[in-house]
Amino acid sequence: MDVLLRFAAAAVLLTAVCLLLRRSNPELQVPLAAAGCCFVLLGTLELLRPLREFLERAAALSGLSGVYLLPVAKCVVIAVVAKGAADLCRDGGQSAVAGAVELGGAAAALYVSLPLLSSLLSFLEGLL
Repeated sequence: MDVLLRFAAAAVLLTAVCLLLRRSNPELQVPLAAAGCCFVLLGTLELLRPLREFLERAAALSGLSGVYLLPVAKCVVIAVVAKGAADLCRDGGQSAVAGAVELGGAAAALYVSLPLLSSLLSFLEGLL
């Protein structure tokens, strides 16, 4: 819980600094926001370590290979990164670039899920 409070405090402080910079140096807002996002994302990696260990343990106990769980985890990471990048682009006034980033994120998510979809297709072929 204290990690969330630190992130929230940093985000509020960063927002206040960006608002102050809006008048004098508006071009510094987007890089400062990007640095703040990186700070928060790097901090969340520490929170995700126990989740990764849990998923590895669940995979070992269930006998499922990484071909099933890894694409799901990769899709979640792709979604978070694409959302953050698109929001930064929108904050910088580049909504077309934000849309392209979101489209690229969707394509990347489909790409990393191909092993899972191939496994599903093989299973369906086995049923027929």
